[in-house]
Amino acid sequence: MKVVQIGAGLVGQLIATDLNQDFEVTVIDRNEQTLDELRKKLPGIKTAVASGTDPEELAPVLADADIVTAGVPGKYGYEMMKSVISLGKDLVDISFMPEDFEDLDDMAKEKGVTVIPDMGVAPGMSNFLMGRGCALLDETEDAYIYVGGIPANPQPPFNYTATWSPRDCIEEFTRPVTIIRDGKKVVLEATEGLHLREFPTLGTLEVFYTDGLRSLARNLKARNMGEMTMRWPGHVEQMRLLRTMGMFDEEPRMLGGQEVIPMDVTADLLFPLWKMEPEKGDRDLTIMKVEVKGIKGRDEVTYTWDLLDYFDKETWNTSMSRCTGLSCAIFARALLKGLIEQKGVLPAEKLAGDHELYSFIMQEQKRRRINYVETVKVVKNIR
Repeated sequence: MKVVQIGAGLVGQLIATDLNQDFEVTVIDRNEQTLDELRKKLPGIKTAVASGTDPEELAPVLADADIVTAGVPGKYGYEMMKSVISLGKDLVDISFMPEDFEDLDDMAKEKGVTVIPDMGVAPGMSNFLMGRGCALLDETEDAYIYVGGIPANPQPPFNYTATWSPRDCIEEFTRPVTIIRDGKKVVLEATEGLHLREFPTLGTLEVFYTDGLRSLARNLKARNMGEMTMRWPGHVEQMRLLRTMGMFDEEPRMLGGQEVIPMDVTADLLFPLWKMEPEKGDRDLTIMKVEVKGIKGRDEVTYTWDLLDYFDKETWNTSMSRCTGLSCAIFARALLKGLIEQKGVLPAEKLAGDHELYSFIMQEQKRRRINYVETVKVVKNIR
């Protein structure tokens, strides 16, 4: 079988590496130098210089592909997805696009293809596990995701290193947050709900609302639902200060006698401080808890999934890139195995009720040393 991966960035390379173990993989990117570096790592892999958003450039490369995987900057994600669908190809994608990908559902059904969007760790596995919890309950009361990609050894003043797009890290503090409260959608300012929470092994982390529900708010029914990001204590106040100063503004302003975009200046100053350098001893970890509570029959049942994953010294890959890229590759494998037959644009929460698929996904995660620990708490006869 043949796979085409669009995007040769850090996570895209990981997706390609995993799938290259069993399939013929071609990687598309606009950057020839990036593709040269990839070929050195994976001598047997095929590459092609092409635009991920241009159907005419994509068509010859995708012609005999059995499936497409993708990871491109969010601003290109929607057009990339639309182009792949127009060419009649199944797609599993991690691109965090601002547009509503479910607007392409009718087009995907017309073309007879399956598209699984936002299929990383969060969003991605977080959607799948929250959807799983809701599917197992008769009624869902509370459904929450707690997730963070953080340094193993935090250094002041920010106690943070970026293991994914640094600009997207900043946007977590600027995008309005949608949550479900008492059955209704509520919009909050990013970082509301800030509080400290204890986590076994790690200790105290600060948690706060960020805009992570996306399709979950539309596709699942729960009385209360939200996503909270986790950071080492002290990080949020630093970011709130910069936000209050206008340093995350996107509109040009006169500063120091020059017209500049504050966000560009902030990015140039912050990114070197946040750069993760494994060769200098930097290590990251990914922590996630998905907790879904509700009613099953006469009982109150709480399903919890916990993940604590560290930088992989064997492969020299960051935890965040592994948890993101390998999840995408695993769902691509599920599609190729015929475990997902529905057509259309299908966020992972819509697939979570399938027991065979759930078993396959969790086994494949474990095979890659990504361990989600599931626990079930039951309070009998509350009704």
